[in-house]
Amino acid sequence: MRKITKIAVLASCLISGCGGSSKTTTPVSENNSNGPSLCAAQAIPDGAVCVGVDGRQNLIFGETSKEYKGLIITLHGAPGYMAKVADIFNANMLEEKGYLVISPNGNGSAWQWDSNTDANIGDDSNYIANLIDYAHANYTVEGDKARIFGYSAGGFMAYTLACHIPEKLVGIVALAGQYRGDFAACSTTTAVAIHHLHSPTDMEVPVNGRASGNIKSVEDTINHWLSINGCAAQFEQITHPAVTTDSSGTVTNSWQQCATPVAFSKLFTVPHESDYLSDALYEIYQSSMALEN
Repeated sequence: MRKITKIAVLASCLISGCGGSSKTTTPVSENNSNGPSLCAAQAIPDGAVCVGVDGRQNLIFGETSKEYKGLIITLHGAPGYMAKVADIFNANMLEEKGYLVISPNGNGSAWQWDSNTDANIGDDSNYIANLIDYAHANYTVEGDKARIFGYSAGGFMAYTLACHIPEKLVGIVALAGQYRGDFAACSTTTAVAIHHLHSPTDMEVPVNGRASGNIKSVEDTINHWLSINGCAAQFEQITHPAVTTDSSGTVTNSWQQCATPVAFSKLFTVPHESDYLSDALYEIYQSSMALEN
C-alpha cells in the first residue's frame, strides 16, 4: 500500500463538542528537515497515515475510497506508542481483511490513558467516542460501532471503554491488561463482547492483579462481565495456537449462553513483552469479535 502522510487540522472546538464532519485535512510533505515524517514523535509505519483529530494524532490504516466491514481501534501500552500496538495486532493485515484500523496516541501521562475507571467519563473515553464518530463520518464503514484492541495499559483502557461507552462498541480484545478501578464504578448493563488474553507467567501485569494501580485480577474482571453479559457458569474449552514462537500453546475458555461472547485465553510461557504472532492472535479472537476471514 502506498504510504501517504497527512495531518488533519481541526477547527477550534472542544473535544467533547466536535462532530466528525467538522474535521478538515491538509496534506504535508513525506519528509521533514529532521528526516522521516513523524506522528506523535514516532516514525510512521508503512500503510499508515497520520491524522490529527481533536488535537491528538492518530495512525490510520485505511483509505477513504474503500468500503470497510468494521472499525478497529488499537490502544497502546505505557510506555508505548501507536506503531507498536498496530504491529502487535498487525493493522495492515486487519485492513487487508476489510477493517479500518485507527491507532490513537495516549494522553502522555504515566498510564497513557484515563483507565482507572470511576463513575465519571474521562477525557480519553470522550476522545475515543468522538474518534469512532469521526471514522464513520469520514470513511465508509459498516454500522456505527467499533472494536477496541488494547495491549497492556491499552487493555486497561479497553475495559474502561466497555464501562463508559458500551453503546459504541461491538467488543474488546484485551491482551495482558485487565480492569482497573472499583467494579462499583462500572454499573453498565449493556453487554459487549469480551476476549481477554493473558499469560499466567506475566510478571509485569500479573493475572492476579496488584494493589499498585488498582489493577484487578483477570478472574474478577471476567466474572464482572460474565454477570453483565448474562453468561452461564459452563464454558467450552478450546485449544488454540501459540502466540509466540517460544510459547507452549494457548487454551481458551468460552462461556456459554452469553448475550455477547466472553472468552479468556490462557497464554502459556509468554512474557509481557513478546514478539506476538498476529495471525495466531487473530485466529484466537476472531470468533468472539465476529470478524470475517
